Amino acid sequence: KLTSLVNIKEVPMKKPFKKLDDAQQYHILTTAMAEFSKYGYRQASTNRIVKSAGISKGMLYYYFDSKQSLYLSAAKYAYDHFTTHLLDQIRLEEEGFIERLARLSRIKHKYFIQHPEVSQFVTHMFYDTEMLDDYQQSLQALRESNLAAMYEKVDMDLFRPDIDRETMMKMIRWTFDGYIREMEQHFEAEGIDFGQIDVYFDRFEGYLGTMRKLYYKEAAQ
Repeated sequence: KLTSLVNIKEVPMKKPFKKLDDAQQYHILTTAMAEFSKYGYRQASTNRIVKSAGISKGMLYYYFDSKQSLYLSAAKYAYDHFTTHLLDQIRLEEEGFIERLARLSRIKHKYFIQHPEVSQFVTHMFYDTEMLDDYQQSLQALRESNLAAMYEKVDMDLFRPDIDRETMMKMIRWTFDGYIREMEQHFEAEGIDFGQIDVYFDRFEGYLGTMRKLYYKEAAQ
């Protein structure tokens, strides 16, 4: 099991690595993230990492003291990148639950497509049984922040009163999850066109109107 650290935010990075520009740091760490996500910590190979990253083994250990140090640095970077580029970009405003999920889904999906290695590694850390307890605590806080963003300042009065609110919210989430999976299958089959991401979500607006008719009071449709 990985050696315990006090907090995810206190993982040290060696000065030579910190001197690299942002693009180089991103390239090396996301290459490592892809390896750790695919094989796990124990089975991950530093030989494959350096080959994919295009650096020498000696340079890797010039930047990081060990495989464990590389993993922890990748974990800290992923956590910071995810919170800075995704959660911190979510500005909460009073709106309906359907509108909230639509907006969050658009923001999240753009991030997941633009930063697949970071996204996959964050998911990997959520379920990694070798993860540090302190990391799990930080990731749990991240999960709770994500859930809080789903419900904070949501206008629940828009829902129709004759159906259980929790049931409606669950059905709305299922609809969003299904559409996202359909989009992902399309991207996998046809390739990702970053310029068309907004178009894919704009097509969903028609479904939003239908959901409003199903779940909102008539005056709120």
